[in-house]
Amino acid sequence: MLDLPYDQTYLVENVIDPSHVYISHHGTRGGGNRKNAQPLDIDVLEFSAQGIRGRWRGMKKPNETWKQIDFVAPNLVLNTANIEKRGWSFGLALYSIPLGKGRCRLLARGYRNFLNLGVYLRPRWLDHWNTNKILEQDLPLIVGQQAEIERLGESLKELYLPLKTSDTLVMKYRKWLDKFGSSMPYYQGYATSKNTSNGDRTSQPMLLDRFSRHTQICSSCNRAYQVTNQLKQIFIGVAIALAALAIVTDKFESKIVAVSASLAAVVLVAVLWKVKTKFERSYTRN
Repeated sequence: MLDLPYDQTYLVENVIDPSHVYISHHGTRGGGNRKNAQPLDIDVLEFSAQGIRGRWRGMKKPNETWKQIDFVAPNLVLNTANIEKRGWSFGLALYSIPLGKGRCRLLARGYRNFLNLGVYLRPRWLDHWNTNKILEQDLPLIVGQQAEIERLGESLKELYLPLKTSDTLVMKYRKWLDKFGSSMPYYQGYATSKNTSNGDRTSQPMLLDRFSRHTQICSSCNRAYQVTNQLKQIFIGVAIALAALAIVTDKFESKIVAVSASLAAVVLVAVLWKVKTKFERSYTRN
């Protein structure tokens, strides 16, 4: 669960768009690889008030397995892939809640029906680091996109330059908003919009750091963050006490042991400080 500093419709557009994954999430666990970037074959199987059902696959390999993307109106996106020979299925469910103009909350959950032992053994907060990183790789781009669209004050029909081999589902979603989104409090469709000007924004601050967007509202990460802080303070005290012991003791062997233990405590403090920042700071590209 995390809060994002942009409208729900921009989040849905982001997660319904498979083509950006190869580039934006290169080298990230659960992300993509730039060498696999390619034109996509995208089919829209259903377009109705209930949502959009689509499928996609790359064009590089003939007969590549289709992957599913389902937009369940008004705020759920399911990305699902299958390994048919093994009967395996896996994916990501993304459910978004508007918090006001320019803000939304995302509830994300991965799912799969195989090799689940590692999921149960791995700490939740460690998985959350990776999920946050993936979303933060897109975050400044989406914030900038929304700000520029609002500044220009034109419809997406005039601003977007869609590619048939990449943007089919993005365009379908924006057109879905044109056709079915009128009851939403605000939206940016392809040709129409509602309450999208800057003046409609809430006074809430932009949530650009990971602590504000996620750690303080996540029970798992908040608990791990507090424990990390406590351990850091404990080892700072241990390092100081051992350094003092090394100064006052007369025995050379005891000095060596105390200094070595103090340095080890300092190393642990540095490690814990780095862990602490993982709960506080957003991922930034090099």
